[in-house]
Amino acid sequence: MTDTSALTVDYFDGRSSKAQPALLRVVQHTLQSTRQDNGALIAHVALSDVRWPERTRGGARTAALQGGASLHSRNTTAWDAWVAAQVQTDSLVVRAQQSWRGVAVAVLLLLGVVAGMYQWGLPVAARAATALVPPAVDDTLGANALTQIDGRWMQPSKLPLETQNRIRERFAQGVKATYGSTPPQYQLEFRKSTIGPNAFALPGGTMVMTDELVNLVKDDEVVLGVLGHELGHVTLRHGMRQLVQVGALQAVLSVAFGDYGTLITTAPLVLGSMGYSREHEREADVESVRFMRAAGISPLVMVKFFTAVRGEQKTKTKKTPLGISIISSHPADEERIRVFEDAARKWPPSTMEGL
Repeated sequence: MTDTSALTVDYFDGRSSKAQPALLRVVQHTLQSTRQDNGALIAHVALSDVRWPERTRGGARTAALQGGASLHSRNTTAWDAWVAAQVQTDSLVVRAQQSWRGVAVAVLLLLGVVAGMYQWGLPVAARAATALVPPAVDDTLGANALTQIDGRWMQPSKLPLETQNRIRERFAQGVKATYGSTPPQYQLEFRKSTIGPNAFALPGGTMVMTDELVNLVKDDEVVLGVLGHELGHVTLRHGMRQLVQVGALQAVLSVAFGDYGTLITTAPLVLGSMGYSREHEREADVESVRFMRAAGISPLVMVKFFTAVRGEQKTKTKKTPLGISIISSHPADEERIRVFEDAARKWPPSTMEGL
């Protein structure tokens, strides 16, 4: 009769490479190893002193004993069944590893954690890290960026000085009304451009308004609403936060993918930074509403802006510098229009006449 309580293994004493065929049994919480041919006791150790291998789908099984001795078996089915019955049961982790359902659940949980860190963790960390960056760094980055942009996309403004000064003065009045005695530092620049009607903010407070946008909307209040949006980028330091987030994402991708080429790392990086840019735009839209409320401008002027831009985009597609602009990489126009329409519903009716 077969002894189901015994397992046939090869015993190695740790001193020679010669295997001794042996039988394993568990007797009162101890592991006994006896010679297979004559039943002589080879080893007698406490179960707690045996290092059992984690069960896997393939490969030989090996258990380590004290003193360098070990037990080996190539019959994985018999070994796993005997160990489960006589010694221990697999942990939850081991059972999950042996099940495709368990692996699938683990993968989904991992993806959920990664998505959560991407969606909420990284922006929060970037916000905290940005607070530690001296404002002088923003100034330097913004100045360098403007120099590069002027060299590629911009030319001196052709707008009449009267128009530029009028917009600057009205905007300064709106900033004072919004922020009182502690207005944010900013610098408003006008440029003729090759990117079409647009506006963007750079780290350090530089805001650029293109001649093409001013000429397209033909309405100072629309221009002021757009500038209020860009000032939101400035006050919230979105430019620096964007750089911190992209830098952190680049570091993670470098660790994950190593040096497998720029295509692998750049594509997710661009997609990721676009997602963060949309969130920044939502925040800047809120700041724009705040500015317009203080300046006595109806939020409906931004609906007028989107209508004008939409008509322009049907005929032209322009590339924007740095991806930081009032038009590109933003939430859908319909979503943003609803924000301004909702804000306008609370506006005094007199401010909406003629819009």
